[in-house]
Amino acid sequence: MNTKAVYAAGGGIAVAAVVIFFVLGANPSPSPSPSVSPSANNNNSSTTASAGSILPPVVNVKNVTATKVDNSHANVQVTFTVKNPNNSTLVLETIHYNVNVDGLHMTIGDVGQSAQGFLDSQGNLFPIVSGSTLTAKDTQVVERTGAIANAWDKMVAGSAHYSIDGTYSYRVTGATMQTTAEDRDFKLTFP
Repeated sequence: MNTKAVYAAGGGIAVAAVVIFFVLGANPSPSPSPSVSPSANNNNSSTTASAGSILPPVVNVKNVTATKVDNSHANVQVTFTVKNPNNSTLVLETIHYNVNVDGLHMTIGDVGQSAQGFLDSQGNLFPIVSGSTLTAKDTQVVERTGAIANAWDKMVAGSAHYSIDGTYSYRVTGATMQTTAEDRDFKLTFP
């Protein structure tokens, strides 16, 4: 095997390890801050992790808009905010969600993509620095059918009340270098 190829492969692995180290937020001496448990509906935006604890991100719906394309199709855009209450960088992998109006399922969508291994693409992962908030959007097309006609009409008229539920996946490495990777359910309303 070519010696240059071996050095290049080793160098590539070393660079990838350093990038992952910084993306996962190695913070050997985080400053202590008060510990507050997140509320059950994830609406507590002042939650901060203490030096040794790891908290889940705080997920909320910032906005839902429906734009009529024609008499039978509408673009529905859901805008999420995801706050990192930890003292180290958190990596949001995915938000998988369902949009409902008046108890009727309107659409389903995904933000991001789960990493499947060390060499998997990191392009659809979202690092969130300690204490900061990420805004993530996704748009889906909803077709007007007889079963959801009234709810669809409310959406495009701007008078719908939405129920958004689903699952989000994240990873975070704490001060003890222990990484937590978790999937959590959520259920939110808008407005």
